Amino acid sequence: MVFDTLDQLEMYIPLLPAIRVIADTMDHDELYDKAPGKYTTRDSKVTYTISEYMTSTADKPFEFHKDHSDVMIILSGQELMSTSWRELKSQSQAFDSKADVGFFQADPITVLQASQGRFAIFFPGEPHKSGVALGEPSLVKKVVFKVED
Repeated sequence: MVFDTLDQLEMYIPLLPAIRVIADTMDHDELYDKAPGKYTTRDSKVTYTISEYMTSTADKPFEFHKDHSDVMIILSGQELMSTSWRELKSQSQAFDSKADVGFFQADPITVLQASQGRFAIFFPGEPHKSGVALGEPSLVKKVVFKVED
């Protein structure tokens, strides 16, 4: 897992070469003004979803992926993101291999305050959750890049 400011994104290209495509997309596709939806990039292994939602105070499950990384960039607003132990993903009742996602309940081991200009990278197998309210629920606009391995 990586958590940093957006101006440092390209520093992580050695860890995840697809960040070059993500940075280019951020620079040229005007994501801050784009409508929510699913989009493609020039690299068929990198897609993204823009979403707008209210954060929640409800308990949410952790998710994990086997075949892709998530690069989450907050475009506006703020939310809490958290991680849990990798070995707890064995508690997932059913892994959806077509969607490449499994869910389980657990306690967080880290909690991150994500706000505009920050990003997180969750690699395959890293349990994470987002969309959690920091105090009162608030509106967030976020882009999530899916990077296939």
